[in-house]
Amino acid sequence: MRNTYLIFILSLFLWTSCKTNTKDNSSLNATSTEVSTSNKTDNNTNINNLDVSITTSSGSLLGGFNLSPIKIVADNVNYTHKSKPNKHKFYANGQMKYEVKFKESGLKLRDKNSNLLWKVKIYPDKIKVSNNEENTNAFVIKSYENKIKVKRNEEELYKVKLKGTTVVVNEKEAYTLSSKQTNYAFAILAIEEIPNEHKLFLIAELLNKI
Repeated sequence: MRNTYLIFILSLFLWTSCKTNTKDNSSLNATSTEVSTSNKTDNNTNINNLDVSITTSSGSLLGGFNLSPIKIVADNVNYTHKSKPNKHKFYANGQMKYEVKFKESGLKLRDKNSNLLWKVKIYPDKIKVSNNEENTNAFVIKSYENKIKVKRNEEELYKVKLKGTTVVVNEKEAYTLSSKQTNYAFAILAIEEIPNEHKLFLIAELLNKI
């Protein structure tokens, strides 16, 4: 009889212990799920709060920007700026990465070592984008009645149309914008020779000037 009583007590103890562990594990799993969901929401907020975000035709996120105050998000990296006389300096993770220098006739995008990446000259009816100070072999972007043309040395390279939130390049849907845009600076998206990250800086700064 004594042995039966001891077995009953031991079984009750083991059952109670297993139930407690199961409850603890359920609480831990719920906490992990909550943290994961919170982080995902924070990442989405970085893009959802931007004035303009841009995705490719395949659905990949290119990035986006705010105009006032200016902020760039490119390749999941947030770039904030500091204003200096006639220039913006852009920082990521506390390090200066890019500099945009303004002139009355245009702007220049430089890297962290002040090396020229792209020079943009603004005219009343067009803009020129080149990778040299002399502006030779420049891409010429000009708006027409219902399309935008990008030429280089008089050769037409790209024909761009802004249809609502869609950017059409050479008759193919290439990019989707988060809102309808009409400024011909968005034709920079069509120029394959310009890295995607640089495109975002050029477009955002040009929108503040033209």
